[in-house]
Amino acid sequence: MKTIIFSLLMMVLIYSDSQGQTDLLVNVYNRATTSLNGDWKYIIDPYENGYYNYRYQPFDQQELPWASAFFLNSSPKDSSDLIEYNFDQMESLLVPGDWNSQSDKLLYYEGTLWYKKSFDYQLTKPSNRLFIYFEASNYKTEVYFNGQKLGTHIGGFTPFNFEITE
Repeated sequence: MKTIIFSLLMMVLIYSDSQGQTDLLVNVYNRATTSLNGDWKYIIDPYENGYYNYRYQPFDQQELPWASAFFLNSSPKDSSDLIEYNFDQMESLLVPGDWNSQSDKLLYYEGTLWYKKSFDYQLTKPSNRLFIYFEASNYKTEVYFNGQKLGTHIGGFTPFNFEITE
């Protein structure tokens, strides 16, 4: 069984553009599901050091992103590696739920927050397709799976999903 690392970047941005997902799963509640509800590790990133390099270029748009990109969930290989984060040593928040009411230091926070959830999963049949489905998030969410960007969702409190079969 392989371990799957899932990183979720949530940014709170305010602008009026909204985009709906055209390939949204239907009848989700009658499908076989595995809930990812519960404790998710998080990192507060007010300066977006886990998203941009020093030239303010997004790591996910680079051919070889640095290990300091939070979505890679890197670990130092030796003491000289400059990796200054570790999701596994961070505090947790309950998902679903808002971060503002779960931690005093997040009460008025409106910046970037990274979530991480690790889970194991095996397809029951090779012909099955696997999706990750979110009932809602607010407002702009960028989803990474095993270090690869799945996509971006813009829209407050609307459902969205991405296929993760491969």
